[in-house]
Amino acid sequence: MRTQENPLYQIALCLARGLSPATKHGRVHILLTNENRGRGGAERFTVQLGRRLRGAGLKVTLACRADSWLAGQELNSVHLPFRGEIDPASYLAAHQKLVPLQPDVIHCQASRDLALFGSVRRLFLKKTRLLKSEHSFLDSAGSAWLRWCYRQCQAVIPVSQALRRQMSEILPFYLPYQVIHNAMDLPDLEQPIPEPMRRHRWLGYVGALLPSKGVGDVLRASAPLLRRHSDLRLLLAGEGPEAESLKKLAVELEVAEQVWMPGHVADPLPYLAGLQVLLQASPRETFSLVAMEAMSLQVPVVAYLRDGLPEVVEDGQTGWLCSELDPQKLSARVAYYLGNEELRRAHGHNGRLRVQSLFSWDIILPQWLRLYAGEPL
Repeated sequence: MRTQENPLYQIALCLARGLSPATKHGRVHILLTNENRGRGGAERFTVQLGRRLRGAGLKVTLACRADSWLAGQELNSVHLPFRGEIDPASYLAAHQKLVPLQPDVIHCQASRDLALFGSVRRLFLKKTRLLKSEHSFLDSAGSAWLRWCYRQCQAVIPVSQALRRQMSEILPFYLPYQVIHNAMDLPDLEQPIPEPMRRHRWLGYVGALLPSKGVGDVLRASAPLLRRHSDLRLLLAGEGPEAESLKKLAVELEVAEQVWMPGHVADPLPYLAGLQVLLQASPRETFSLVAMEAMSLQVPVVAYLRDGLPEVVEDGQTGWLCSELDPQKLSARVAYYLGNEELRRAHGHNGRLRVQSLFSWDIILPQWLRLYAGEPL
C-alpha cells in the first residue's frame, strides 16, 4: 500500500485541515490495551492518550479488566480476563469482542497485553498495526512466548532513552524502537491547594510508597530541615506497603508531627502546587511523570541523578540531581532552595517552560499520530 493510500496516513492531513480523521469504512480506530488494575503512571497515560485521540477525531476502544480503575474512566471499553500469557478464556474473549471491531492499531501498554494481542493480531488481525509502550524498567527478558510477541510489533515505544538502552541490553534481539516521552496538559497555576497545605512551607513526595521508590531517603533528607525549621512540613502522598514503616521512621527521626501522609490522592496537581520543592529518591526511575507535573506547576525537583530523570529535570536549571545515592546530598540541595527564594522561583519558572516546550500534548500527540501511521518520527 502506498503511503498516501494508508488510512492512518490521513490522520495528520485531516488534522491539518481541521477535519476528523476517517477511512472509507469510518473513523480510524485505535485499540488501547492495559491489563493493570492499578492507577499509576501507565494507567494515567492510557486514559490521557485515549482522551486526546478521541478529541482528535479518532475512534478509541480500551481493552482492560472489568475490576480495574481503567474500567471506570470515560472511554468506550471492553473487558477481558487477562488470566495469563497463554489462557484459552482470554483468547476466546478477545476473538469474540475485538476481532469484529477490526481496529487499525492495537496499542499495548503491559506485558500481558502483548502476550495476548501479539498472537491475536497474528492469527486474526493481520492488517492491524501492533505497538507496545514501555513505561518501566525490565527485570528480565521475559518468557520465550513474550519475546516472540515483541517480534510481532511494528514499533516498541520506551518512554525514555534510558529505558531504550536498558531494553537493548536485556532483550537478546533488536526491536523497532521509537522513544516518545510522557505528556501532559499544562495546568492552571491556580490550583485548589488542600486546606492543611495552605499553612506553613511544604516539601513533598507524591507517588507509590514502595521500597523501590526510596521514600525513606526522602524522609531522611527532610528530617534535619524539619527539625531546623518549625514552619516546615513534609507531604508523603501515596499508598503502598511502606506506609507503616515510614510512619515509624518519622517517629524515630522525631519529625512525626511535621509529616502528613494523606494516602492515595486522585489528582496530584493540587498537592504538588502546594510544595516548595518535590523530592525523589528512587535509585531507578524510568521517566518520572510526577517530576514533570511538579515542574509544570513551577515547583523545582531535587532527586538522584539516575536513568531517565535527566531527560525530565535539567540539572541546575529546573532542579538539582545528586550523583550520589545519599539523602544528605538531597538535604543540602533542598536547604539551598529554602535559603534562596529567587533561585527557587527561577528554577520553577524554567521547569514550566520546559514542560511546555518538550512534554505538552501539543508536542507529543503528533508524534503518536505519525507513529500510528507508520511514519518516521
